[in-house]
Amino acid sequence: MIYATSGHPFNALAGTDLNGDNNSLTDRPAGDGRNSDTGPDFLTVDLRLSRQFNLTEKGRLQFIAEGFNIFNRANYTGVNNFVGDVAGPLNYQASASASPSQPLGYTTAGAGRQMQFGMRFEF
Repeated sequence: MIYATSGHPFNALAGTDLNGDNNSLTDRPAGDGRNSDTGPDFLTVDLRLSRQFNLTEKGRLQFIAEGFNIFNRANYTGVNNFVGDVAGPLNYQASASASPSQPLGYTTAGAGRQMQFGMRFEF
């Protein structure tokens, strides 16, 4: 299965109290609209293979192999959205080249490649 999405919108934040409400964590830079900036896109390919063997009239043995994010793509999920008090509109794009502590740097990522194997006996 292939699962892909484009980047989700996010709010750029000034990191200072621009409107005087004593909350410095919610103010956007002047001119920057709500959800006007774009976060990282997402792409993962998952695969399941199985093989069944008939052992008796009622007994079956099934081997299962599953892989998630089999191409081991870095799927970033969080963005450092504190950009400072700059004039907008900004239309920011998050960047993998920025460190997590820099504005627009990715802060979290989804799981890397995962594999699991199983065996099932039915009777």
